Amino acid sequence: MKTVKIYMVRKPSDIDEVKELCRCYNNQAEEVTVAEMVNLPPVWYGAVCRAPLDDYIFLSGKGGYDDENHRQVVALQCPGKPCFYGFLVHFIS
Repeated sequence: MKTVKIYMVRKPSDIDEVKELCRCYNNQAEEVTVAEMVNLPPVWYGAVCRAPLDDYIFLSGKGGYDDENHRQVVALQCPGKPCFYGFLVHFIS
């Protein structure tokens, strides 16, 4: 499985908050395992950017930790947009 190094943002209000916190705390990034890649249409990608704490069916029951206690995330992709990573039931919660 692919791993990435990211800073996990807790309960962000929107994507701008995520970007700002990631810039400020880049030195605190952690290595996580990408358990699944989800390709989103622009309308869903935009919804996640506007309301990252809403429930999304494509994240339901995903994320968490593996048997070796490594954090697992879901990569959220949309053509022409930056990739974001979701954890557990909500987007980066």
